[in-house]
Parts: sequence; structure tokens; C-alpha cells
Amino acid sequence: MYKKFFLIFAVLILSLVALSQVYYIDITKESTEFYSMKFSDKIFVDVEQIVSFFKLQQFPSKNIIYLSNPKNNDILELDLIKGTARVNFNINRSFSSAVLSKDKKLYIWIDAVNDFLGLKSFHINNDIFVYNSIPRIIKIEYSFDKIIFTLSHLINNKMIKIEKDGFLIYPAVNEFPVPQDMDFKVVSDNVVKYTIKNFESYDISISKRSIILSLNKSKINNNSKEDNITNNVAINTNTETVTSTTISKTDESNTDQSSPLEKKLNEIKNKTTVSNASSGNIKTYSIDTELLNVENKMIEINGRIVPVHIARINPKEMEIKVIFNNLGSPKDAEDFLNEKKPILAINAGYFDVSTLEPIGKIITDGKIQHISSYLRPCFIIDSHNIPTIKDVVMEYKIYVKNVLFWIKAINTAWKGDVKLYTSEYKGKIKESDEDYIFLLIENGYVVHIGKERPIKNQKLLLIDRKYLKYIKDVSEGDEVVFNIDINQQIAIKEMVEGGPLIVSDDLMPEALKEEKLSYSSSIIGRKTPRTIVAIDNDNMVLFIVVDGYMESNPGINYDEAQILIKKIGNIKQAMMLDGGSSSLFYYNGKILNYRSENWRNKIPAFLGVFKKK
Repeated sequence: MYKKFFLIFAVLILSLVALSQVYYIDITKESTEFYSMKFSDKIFVDVEQIVSFFKLQQFPSKNIIYLSNPKNNDILELDLIKGTARVNFNINRSFSSAVLSKDKKLYIWIDAVNDFLGLKSFHINNDIFVYNSIPRIIKIEYSFDKIIFTLSHLINNKMIKIEKDGFLIYPAVNEFPVPQDMDFKVVSDNVVKYTIKNFESYDISISKRSIILSLNKSKINNNSKEDNITNNVAINTNTETVTSTTISKTDESNTDQSSPLEKKLNEIKNKTTVSNASSGNIKTYSIDTELLNVENKMIEINGRIVPVHIARINPKEMEIKVIFNNLGSPKDAEDFLNEKKPILAINAGYFDVSTLEPIGKIITDGKIQHISSYLRPCFIIDSHNIPTIKDVVMEYKIYVKNVLFWIKAINTAWKGDVKLYTSEYKGKIKESDEDYIFLLIENGYVVHIGKERPIKNQKLLLIDRKYLKYIKDVSEGDEVVFNIDINQQIAIKEMVEGGPLIVSDDLMPEALKEEKLSYSSSIIGRKTPRTIVAIDNDNMVLFIVVDGYMESNPGINYDEAQILIKKIGNIKQAMMLDGGSSSLFYYNGKILNYRSENWRNKIPAFLGVFKKK
């Protein structure tokens, strides 16, 4: 009976099949179109192509075909009599009317494939995109003659829809701050649109993960000629309408002799300059109390008078950066800061006192410089110069020859199967060729195989030789893809990990108690000098250093730090950084806090404040 039903079902589809296009998009693999068909409201894909593309194992029998995924040993059972598909023999993962035949080819319902392989689908019109993870816009580079959008995945042309004033990308989510001269909106789930001024003057091209918009000379000339048909030409010098200059045709001899292209480029450049100036990128600074205010106070805590150094910084007007002290081989802290010349600096996160290497996650200028597996709070400055304190979970993945690795250590001598060094690391790279494969990477490509110190934007990737069998044919010129998964939807510019949290507007009091219990008794209970970073309700950043190691004042513990924050007032988030003998408050060329004989003079990382360039 079942066999008869399946045969009738297969015959019926010959007249009912409609065309539908299914595309697989991935981080490392070129986009692939699967042979597919639409029957009723279901989309079916070619079984043989799925087996070949995903490298599945196939075990056919007379009436049942078993597909096995070698990555996790999952089984997909295709019943040719009943027309059903079932994952891991689980009745709750069973799909009816999921298998059909046409032109001697076997097809399977895409929902069953997605369940089996852990994939997701996005449907739009007759196109279906299948993927492991949603493509993300991870960078937007903007200049007056070119705009480049970089995605996390290799792009399929079908993902881009051109409109008169801009373009849509789907499926995709935006994770990068959008320039001011561009409008952005989420059209619907996983559909984003960028509206771009003078969009008709750009050529658009796609290269791997990049969408490139380039100003076209001929299009600019054509647009300029169309504008000249009118009696007057108005030239606006700002995005908002200001006094315009009108040029009469009869006065052409007295006008600017620049070409239409030069005029157009100058106009856009002027707009960008005005826009940047209004956003604070072009400014003459004077260090006043609205930008940076430093106070030295005596505050009463539990009957004791405690010296406290407090700086309140406007992150929109001042540059707050993580700065490394000769990472891997630090200098004397005071000598280093006098060379670096920040206006203000405090010591940053925790570090290993034996190796003098940081402990915890660190990002500088958008680049990951250190990583950890801990779930600890991080002080963050995003690309809009907005501060926050959040728990950050981060996975740093890399694909070499389409083989996925997880990077477990960055800029550290600590052991790890897969490690990375950047040019910021100044210590000795001690790992040997006997233990690791060394790949020097620049702009996403292997430029050298062997141990060589990275410079500028290069990275040195170390892979344990036990994995050589998976990438034995790696060579110079091979592409290497970096992918970062972060649990926070924030475009992070600067970040340093610390802890514990002292105050948080994101957490209930019970959660803060759990936070306190997750740290050692010496961090929580001991009275010692403390370094604290905080954010007030006006989004100002506070650097706070509490003196200690004095006969009259040993310092404060965690509970007293909470009292201190309440006394300072108006603070919504605060967390501790490294304290004790590492606590340091540097301002205008001097270290202001008390230094005992136990003071550490070699500190690997600081939070520094600079004038904006």
C-alpha cells in the first residue's frame, strides 16, 4: 500500500512542480545553488547533491537510505516506501511526505535537511538561503569616493537587491556603526537596507565578502550635465540647506574651471568634513572640567578617612584607550607613561605576576589582543565612544583550508593548541617549529610559512603539529578567514576585562551577590588599594583609585567599595580592575596615589586618556 502511494505521489508531482532556487551561504565556502523543486508549499532538494556537498556517508538498502554525518554521527533515515525522513530514529524529529522522486533523482524536503545538519533557512520570493550562521555586516569603510561593506560570509549576488536610493542585503544583520552620511533601517527580520546619498553616481561590485561602491566619473558627468540644463546651478555646502551660490550661464567665464568630477568629489569631501566636525572628529580642544575633571578627595568610609583620586572623563570628547606597556616585556610603569604621554592613566585588568602578561579579554582599536574563557565583566568603549560594562563571551574562530580552529591564546606564552601573536607583542616567541606550524598572515592571506615576528597589521598563527594532517597542503597565498562570535551586539573599539562588578543597572541585587561570591576571599574581603572604573548616569567615565598600604589607611574591601560608589553618587555601573600594589593613578606626568615599598613598577596594560586627533 505504501509503495503504491509513493509511486502515485511521485507521478502527481510531474505536473505540479514549480521552480525554486536554494542557495547555501557560508563563511569559507563559495555560495552553492542546490538543485531544487517546489511541490505544494514545500521545497525539495537533490539528495545526491546534499550528500556530495556536505560530505555525508550514504548507506542504501532496498527501501531505506541512511545518511550519516561524520562530524557528529547523526543519522538521517529516508524511507522510500512511506516517503518519510527521520533524524536519529527520533519520532519527534520525523517528517512526513518528505521524500519524492523525479527523473530518476531522489529529493528531500529542505526542512528535514536543516534539522539533520543544524542549518537555518531564509525565504524571500522564490529564493531560499540556507546557512549555519546568519551573515553579518562587520565593517563599513567610508571615504568620499568609495564605500566598502564587509560581511562575515562569502556573498551570493542574489543576496543584494539594488534600489534607486540604495540597496538591500538579505539574509543579514548589521553589526557595525553606520556613517552619518548614510541611512540604515531594518526592513524586516534579517533584511537590512542602506540608503546612500548620490547613490546613482556609484558603481556597485561584489568581491568575496565585500560590497564595493565606487564613484563613476561618467555617471557624475552625466548627472552634472543634466543639472546644467536648468538656468542656475545651486551648490550646497552642507547636508542642511545653507546659503547657496548660484551660477548664471552668462557668467561661465568667471566660474570655477574644475571638472564636473572634481566638483562632485569636492562637494562630497566638504560634506564629510562638515559632518565629521559636527560629530567631534575635527575640533580644537581645551582640557576643561567639561572634558576631564580630576579631584583628590578625603572620603569617610566606616569611620575612616580614605584618600581617593577621581577623574571624570567625557568619552565623546576625549579618547579612552587600552595601552600596552611593551607587551610581553614591560618597562617601568612611570617611564613608559612618560614616553606615551597620556593626559591621564590608571592600571587596567589583572595580570600574571610571574610572566607580566595580561589575564582576560582585551581589544584595542577594534582588534583582539588577548582572550580568555572566563565570563567576567568588561569595560567597553564602542565605535560611537559610548561606554558600558558588560559580561562578554567571545569565541575567536579561524578557517585554514576550510578547516575550523578555535584560537585559545593570543599574545601570551601560555600553552595552547592554536595561538596567535600580533605585532603589539614585544616579548620572545618561545614556541618551536618542532611543536607548531607557523603561518604569517597579512590581509587574510598566508604570506610566509615559518616562524617570523609579525609587523604592522600582520598576525602569526601557531597550530599544533598534531593537526598538520588536516592542513598538510597549506601554502603561501592561501586564504585564512577570521570570525569572531561575541554575545553582545556592540561594535567594540576598546575593551578590558576586570571584575567584580560593584554596581550595575543591569542586574538585580541577588545577581550582584552571586557576582561577589564568584571571586576569591582576598579580592572581596581584604582591605587594599583599589582601582575602579565606573560610568555615571550622564555616560561620563570615572577612573577611581583608592589609596592604601598606609598605617592610617590599609585601603578598602568590596563592601566598602560599594559604600564609596554610593557616596560619589550618580553612578549606574562600576567594576574593579586590578588593585593592591598595582593600583596607579597617573595625571599630567605624575603618579598621584601613594606608593608603598610593595608597589609594582612593571604593569602590562593601562587605560589611558588622550586628546582626540
